[in-house]
Amino acid sequence: MFFEAVMRNGGFTAASAELYVSQAAVSKRIRQLEDWLGTPLFDRGARKLTPTPAAKKLVEPVSMALDYLNSSLKTIKPQAKSQVRIATNSAVSVFWLLPRLRAFALSDASCVVENIVSDDPGALISAEHDLAIIYGNAPPDGWTGVRLMDEELVPVIARDRVSAFQNMPHSLLLLDYQRHAPDWINWDVWKKQYPGSALSKLPRQMCETYSQSIGRALAGEGIALGSRALLQIELRSGTLLAMDDDRYWTGKSYFLVHRLGTPLHAGAKDFAHFLQTFCFGD
Repeated sequence: MFFEAVMRNGGFTAASAELYVSQAAVSKRIRQLEDWLGTPLFDRGARKLTPTPAAKKLVEPVSMALDYLNSSLKTIKPQAKSQVRIATNSAVSVFWLLPRLRAFALSDASCVVENIVSDDPGALISAEHDLAIIYGNAPPDGWTGVRLMDEELVPVIARDRVSAFQNMPHSLLLLDYQRHAPDWINWDVWKKQYPGSALSKLPRQMCETYSQSIGRALAGEGIALGSRALLQIELRSGTLLAMDDDRYWTGKSYFLVHRLGTPLHAGAKDFAHFLQTFCFGD
């Protein structure tokens, strides 16, 4: 290794910098090799180090041997997984993906995962992403994948606000948000399904995002229209309660997808498998 570095770099000083050792250490190793071979490998002039004919003859087989050794070691040493890029909308990221990202990071299959968040459906299906979670009827054209969960919307309320709603329904607000995509469903869409519901008569509070409406519901500020699929943790823990009499099946689902014809690398495969199989306890 020392000999090959000296030949490639043209001197002891440059070789020592590459090998992170002193120039004296390189010179000593070369001297030991020359003693063992019984012939000098370099003419040590005042200004220049010149390889001898023996060094020129030796350098090619030494370089080939080192290349072969390096290639052999790579076949045994586990390779680091590539970073995974997964695209989701903001609601999926906040309420469904982030808890699973933490669990994945703590698992034996862990690797670096970057979550790209956009509420523009078109931005989610970019060639730059390894995976995406798409809301719709099926994976988009040019993509393939599996259905993770079906969408069901239910009014949700904080546990400690249930009695207030039962005693004084109009004291609570409907927490609403603007639709950022045609297939998003807010209270206006839900009202068409349940035109006679007492909930539709409640005053409304507009929120900046779906996630903010859920946050305000958790804080006891009103009733939000929540996704049962995305709010599994909150519903199972009881921090939010579903008003099941007014549930709304959208007919759509969440799909974990990747591009057709583009094989997933090892990290993306492991992460996709984890998302399909990991679940929080009932």
